[in-house]
Amino acid sequence: MNRYLPGAALICALLYLTTTGFQCGSAETTSAKLYMQQKQWQKAEASLIKELAKNDKNEEAWFLLGAVRLETKDYVGMNDAYTRALALGDTHKNEILHNRLSIWGTMYNEGVNYYNRGKDTAAYYDSAMTRFTTAIAMEPDSPGTYYVTALDAYAKKDYELARTNLKLALGKNPRFFEAARFLGQLQYTFAQKQMDAHDTAAAVAEYGKAAEAFRTAFDVEPSNADNIQGLIDAYERSHQNDKAEAITRDAVARDSTNKFFRYAFGVFLLKKEQFPEAIEQFRKTLEIDPSYTDATYNLGVAYLNWGVSIKAATDKALESQKKGSKPLKEDTSYKEKFKLSLPYLEQGVQVRPDDAALWTQLARLYAILNMPDKSRAAFEKADKLTKGK
Repeated sequence: MNRYLPGAALICALLYLTTTGFQCGSAETTSAKLYMQQKQWQKAEASLIKELAKNDKNEEAWFLLGAVRLETKDYVGMNDAYTRALALGDTHKNEILHNRLSIWGTMYNEGVNYYNRGKDTAAYYDSAMTRFTTAIAMEPDSPGTYYVTALDAYAKKDYELARTNLKLALGKNPRFFEAARFLGQLQYTFAQKQMDAHDTAAAVAEYGKAAEAFRTAFDVEPSNADNIQGLIDAYERSHQNDKAEAITRDAVARDSTNKFFRYAFGVFLLKKEQFPEAIEQFRKTLEIDPSYTDATYNLGVAYLNWGVSIKAATDKALESQKKGSKPLKEDTSYKEKFKLSLPYLEQGVQVRPDDAALWTQLARLYAILNMPDKSRAAFEKADKLTKGK
């Protein structure tokens, strides 16, 4: 019998190279393979665990344990086993990468499905989160997986988790527009909560973070009007007015036919009380889109506030006039501004019929312009709306 031993040794050596790379298969590993062929997954796992308790450097055993756990859908356990196998060598690297990618795709798609169903049944958001978490474990470099996880966390009102995952998504892909913009919106929400808590300093800091995120999105898609408006607002609220003006002015210069850019620039100028300049932007906006109701309303507001500003300056000058000095001539040009504002505010109230403040403003304007009947009717409308709340 001894003369057959060299042949047996050769067979063992081949197995040694193609499986473990270091040793001929153990009894436990052989048994596990047999159980796997028979689809007796629990017995196969028990044999492999027994083998690994004796030899935790067995790369093949770790790989086979991962394969068994893949069959039993223990994906966390599978991933751990695969990680241990790869730490010992790359013999099974291609199979492991393929299996991980396959499970990532399955978990991602199932997660999205559960997320969509969560809009009707909130409990499904938890099911989605479980699958997204597994998908991230399988493919930790996928920015899209962190993004959908953030969407799900937001739906679950776990805003901190949403913020964390958005930052992770941007860490993987700094030019991920949707993630950057969503992060800006989320930071803005955090800022609003700080304002509600009367913590102005914390709110300003959060608005600054929102501006940073919106700016990241702007650098990727500089023509997105909604993002630009968010960026402008965040700049203003974080006391970065120079940046807000620059971004709006540049946007209009880059695309003068974009009504959103024109409108955003007009709003910025209106806040700075640069009334003629703001009016020009709102007029340009309406030339592009005559049905842009917000531009119509703010055009009326610009004329109205301009008139109020002129009257306030005149009243102040009259009050400060010294006795005995030559009487100052009242600047009545504010009335012209009020007249110009009237048709735009009247159009605005057609779009916002339940806006009590706007009806009140109209009533005062009618009174100033000596239109008592309209003033009385507008006051009654405002009073009715106020009492109805």
